[in-house]
Amino acid sequence: MSKKPAEKTGRVAITLEDLLIRAEQLKQYLTQLEARINDLSTQITELQLAKNTLENLPDEGGEALVITDRLSTLFIPAVIPKDWRNKVIVRIGLNYYIKTSSEKASETIVKSLNSLRQILQSTQQQYKAVLTEYNAVQQILAKIYAQAQQKQLSGATPAPSGG
Repeated sequence: MSKKPAEKTGRVAITLEDLLIRAEQLKQYLTQLEARINDLSTQITELQLAKNTLENLPDEGGEALVITDRLSTLFIPAVIPKDWRNKVIVRIGLNYYIKTSSEKASETIVKSLNSLRQILQSTQQQYKAVLTEYNAVQQILAKIYAQAQQKQLSGATPAPSGG
């Protein structure tokens, strides 16, 4: 932003164009942060669902129906082996998986959940800070607009009457 020192007041003058640009930048950044918050919330929900499913499956295995999509459109019958608790495959990173026990898998999921919750909290704090700045810029722009309208109304002179 181009800032110009105002005479004798110690204030910094910012052009209207700079304010409008800043408002648009903040608005776009808020949109990005909202998308990130939604993505993180979805990931947390999915991981919590995986953890709950893992903890609630019967130890002895047996028959089950496997959901093939998030909307529960299609179920496929499956047989879960009796020793399944030692054959769990869990994601440990981008496209990296390990075969481990259900207990270790649950621990891995909890670590991921904790990490995602910290990132979500940080992103939400960032969102609040950006929103505060955006609202301040919007208030300044609203004042400028109101002053411009006031000047326009007070500067208007009645048309001379013909006669």
